[in-house]
Amino acid sequence: MKRAKENNTLTRAEMEIMNYLWDLEAGGGTVRDVLACYDEPLPAYSTTATFLKILVQKGFVKAEKRDGDGKTFFFRPLVSKDEYRRQVVDNVKNSFFGGSARSFVSFFVKEEKLSEEELKELLEMVNPER
Repeated sequence: MKRAKENNTLTRAEMEIMNYLWDLEAGGGTVRDVLACYDEPLPAYSTTATFLKILVQKGFVKAEKRDGDGKTFFFRPLVSKDEYRRQVVDNVKNSFFGGSARSFVSFFVKEEKLSEEELKELLEMVNPER
């Protein structure tokens, strides 16, 4: 089974489909299940199927045939949302902040213009004994 490489990233459209797969109660779904998650206008069935095939090739998703489903494939994420989030954050930290967590956090504290309350919450996360 092919597994997503550490430096493999998703396009916006692929990320949208992954979010739908992660959110589906069955732990994944068919092309039709994914299409049902979209707002109107729906993308074409073939477009969605192509993106799912790409996600399989990239190692993010596994396609399984289920008994009694004929030609229908069930697509199951191989990477959790948290795993992918960690991978993306690590990539950004390493690419833009020289691997420094301090520089990474400092950037967001400054750029996000956090309120005093938000800063207190962050400090409490870092040092819960305070």
